Amino acid sequence: MQIIPQISIVLPVYNGIVYLEETISSILNQTISNYEVLICDDASTDESFLYLKQLTITDNRVKIFKNDQNLGLFKTLNKLIRISNGPLIHLWAQDDVMMPDCLEKCISFHQLYPDLTMSYHNVEYINEKGIIKPFEKIDGTPALIDTKLYAKISSKWGCIPGNISNVTINRNHAYAVGLFNEQLVLSADFDLWTKLAARGSIGRITEKLTYLRLHSGQLSRSFKSIALRIEEDIPIQKAIVSLLRSDENEFKKAKLFWRWKTQPTYFNDLLYLLFVKEFSESWKLVHLLKTETSIFGLLLRWMIVRALRAIKLDNKFYINVLDR
Repeated sequence: MQIIPQISIVLPVYNGIVYLEETISSILNQTISNYEVLICDDASTDESFLYLKQLTITDNRVKIFKNDQNLGLFKTLNKLIRISNGPLIHLWAQDDVMMPDCLEKCISFHQLYPDLTMSYHNVEYINEKGIIKPFEKIDGTPALIDTKLYAKISSKWGCIPGNISNVTINRNHAYAVGLFNEQLVLSADFDLWTKLAARGSIGRITEKLTYLRLHSGQLSRSFKSIALRIEEDIPIQKAIVSLLRSDENEFKKAKLFWRWKTQPTYFNDLLYLLFVKEFSESWKLVHLLKTETSIFGLLLRWMIVRALRAIKLDNKFYINVLDR
């Protein structure tokens, strides 16, 4: 009789040989054993697939797949999710490193709160060489985040989990909302978190269970992706704001944050693109922003926010003025 794994790890790989051995080792050396690891090579041009093929010889928890052509991150994630067997699915990225008790803690959390649509946990940041990059911030987000609280936080401060490697999703709920939107290139994760949060409560594990690697080769850190990311983010941000329509006061505050925090952040990205002389990308972003607001009005708001930041009063403005 086939034993159903407690959790499935799904890992798309594309030209990931540099960090692949380290990340796979961290996955296979967990404090529990009843889990499966599904890995799909997304038509890599390096030696990733050659390395992956030999894993099935040494560990029967591992299943390896290969795309004949490059499908991209979210199509490959959906493919692996559909093949997986666990009631919980832990998403993973080829650059990152699991702490030994990561899966055990994620499973225990979902057993404690079985109705969660998804959970995320805190992370430790590392650089290309695996050296920890100190980053501490005060985060009072509770363990249970209902739809309204998710919308309040995300409309003001952006995507809550921030990444995929610190996220565990409930299989049934993920299927109910349609998995990742394969039409999106960069923001399908933010879109899925929002759909899951709209369906039911999500959870936060305060412990750091993953080493999240930051390096220049990541697509999300490329200036070439800025305009596309913003184009994909805008409908998600609007959907988040709409989740607050039933609360007139919170809905009003969310719209203020959209105009005074999120849009000025997009304008800052526009200035960066101009600074690095990416004029084609800049022009795309100008046209995109013009459909949302007056560029002149946005410039004025950006200047006010920058002035407040220069004298370290921007957070007080957000909290004491916009969020009062």
